[in-house]
Amino acid sequence: MDLYRLVHGKSLWIFLGIIVVLAAAGAGTMAVITDPTFLESMKVSYTNGAPAGVNIGFTSPSGPDADDLLQANALAGLVAQGLTPEALIGNVFLGGGGLSSLFAVFVAIFLATEFESGFSKNVFTVQPNRLAFLGARFLEIAILAAVFTALIVVATLATAAVAGLPLIMSPLPDLLLWTALVVLAATGFGMLTALAVWVTRKMAAGIVIGIVLAAGLVTLALQSVLLLFPSASFLADFTLSSCMSSLSLGLAGPLGVPHIALVCAAFIIVAAAASAVVLQRKDV
Repeated sequence: MDLYRLVHGKSLWIFLGIIVVLAAAGAGTMAVITDPTFLESMKVSYTNGAPAGVNIGFTSPSGPDADDLLQANALAGLVAQGLTPEALIGNVFLGGGGLSSLFAVFVAIFLATEFESGFSKNVFTVQPNRLAFLGARFLEIAILAAVFTALIVVATLATAAVAGLPLIMSPLPDLLLWTALVVLAATGFGMLTALAVWVTRKMAAGIVIGIVLAAGLVTLALQSVLLLFPSASFLADFTLSSCMSSLSLGLAGPLGVPHIALVCAAFIIVAAAASAVVLQRKDV
């Protein structure tokens, strides 16, 4: 998965295009459902029992129900209190694992393609040092995580500006720090997905494992188990999904900056160390 082949291929641009579309849809939807006129029409429709003029994810086909109205009012209240860029992007991409899942699928596809096409064997023939191969792939994953994150930030904020969604801009150092932490977390998911691909050497397995990790299903399972051990419930905070969920609320999330940085770095280091062992297999 070298950057030259990615830049000159179609798949990278397809994924980046998907990000732009999702960013536009997410920020645009947020602007629509927090508009006072739209909220008023929802209230009228709910009161009269008539369908609303615009239907965006309502649970009832006949119009908005009480829960829809409460959710829309909650979003409007969030905007009224001051919606930061971090909170907007977090609502669209981070809270539900959107960024991490997209990135995991991307990494799985292209790392698996290297083995299926025989590219990796050619690389190992020319450069037998597999640690150098691992280092190059880690650097590429980190760069791509930065590209994905930067595009998400730019596309979401641009859509918000065009749609007239009011935002309270965070201080630039805070926004940059938050962005760096998101990149670090995405890199962690990328390295875990890479490890899954190098262990299985199967694209489908890599994609499934990557999505399971990135969507936070492992963290949910861990939290369920830890319900039996209340004194150990804090362990759920030491996962990449918990860090990404905290970042979806900005730097003011429940987990502090040092905690997020150390947890993400630890996952990257462990995944890299395990990958170094796996890549020594001669059948890889």
